Amino acid sequence: MTSSQTTPPITVFTKPWQHLDISALADLIADLGFNGIELPVRPGFQVEPDTIQDTLGNAVKVFKDRGLSIYSVAGDLDVKTARACAAAGVPVLRTMLKITPEKTYHEHVDAFRKQCQEIGDVLEGSETTIGLQNHCDEFVTSSIGMMQAIEGLSTDTATAVLDVGHTGLDGELEEIAIDIAWSRLSLVNLKNAIRYPDGKDEFGATIWKRTWVPGREGYTSWNKVIAELGRRSYSLPICITCEYKDEERRGLSGNDVIPPLKDDLAFLQELINKHY
Repeated sequence: MTSSQTTPPITVFTKPWQHLDISALADLIADLGFNGIELPVRPGFQVEPDTIQDTLGNAVKVFKDRGLSIYSVAGDLDVKTARACAAAGVPVLRTMLKITPEKTYHEHVDAFRKQCQEIGDVLEGSETTIGLQNHCDEFVTSSIGMMQAIEGLSTDTATAVLDVGHTGLDGELEEIAIDIAWSRLSLVNLKNAIRYPDGKDEFGATIWKRTWVPGREGYTSWNKVIAELGRRSYSLPICITCEYKDEERRGLSGNDVIPPLKDDLAFLQELINKHY
């Protein structure tokens, strides 16, 4: 790779800063040195589901005034949210596909595809796509499952958001997961995790739980991820998703997130400098 190769914008998921107003949030992200964000659209956050059509455009403007972009939104998969993202020019509406006991896996996938097809009419002609993200445990978990779920949907409607922290938990090799998702890839989520023993079940078998750790410490090799993305000249966003726990495995938020986040950003930038 040459030094002139286009590098991916680095974004951050702003979930830890729920109570900052939109201007203060944008100032913080600019000070931290990111190129933009993924914005959660949830009750009690800067942009809420009920008012997204009136507030998302302003949020985009606030970030643009600081030279930043909202590259993705984590919000409801519905017509109102899709229409607001399209109007505001947000590239990805990120979602996940949860698998519940009430229906079979294939019934869930069929329902998801139908929902995407209905929303696709709203997105037609826009720069916005639905981005399906893999997630361990009771979701579509793997890169191949994610790709199978969006199979048959237009590439203008549905894309793949590869979360390499979750593929690491599920044991997918970094370069294979990227290869599988490559043709539909719109966003890479970067975090890291491990599993730890948490007692025994009624039969004496070990119970395992997951916890989030800094980028250097988990199952996923960030080095291998960025090396593979650099080899392929990937230039779409990489989002650090800000999942950190304290020594008692409680989730960090607010200012407590900043020290490990700065370390992860520096680590990611070091890897990008090496592989791009």
